[in-house]
Amino acid sequence: GLVAAIDDLGHFEWGCFFENVSGADGQAIGIGYQNTMDIVSQGCVTENGGITAAQVALDAEVNGYSDWYLPSKDELYEILSTIGNVGSEVDIGGFSNTHYRSSSEVATASAWNVSFDNGLAYNSWKNNPVRVRVIRSF
Repeated sequence: GLVAAIDDLGHFEWGCFFENVSGADGQAIGIGYQNTMDIVSQGCVTENGGITAAQVALDAEVNGYSDWYLPSKDELYEILSTIGNVGSEVDIGGFSNTHYRSSSEVATASAWNVSFDNGLAYNSWKNNPVRVRVIRSF
């Protein structure tokens, strides 16, 4: 199973702008952790000198757990469909009506985001800070 953190961690760049990250293009449920590790292992840096979304995910300690990671595109969709708020008045996850950053790379300059406003996936510049909600598996 998957667990989403109760709160967002903030807005962060994906990192590795105009660089290919080998292996970080997986979109399926169950691949977010590996994508996150691939991003961090490559030593991705941000354009503005901040911490990458993947690194902030791995560094997170929430409710006594420290095994969080950046979700893949499909993991974000699963969160959206089970505890998100698209098409429903119920938002048990406390999500904002905005885009959330995934660990899934699209190309050297972009990565997937999922909109929790309309349920669509968008590719966005890797150097664009996007909201991050981490997950863990059990």
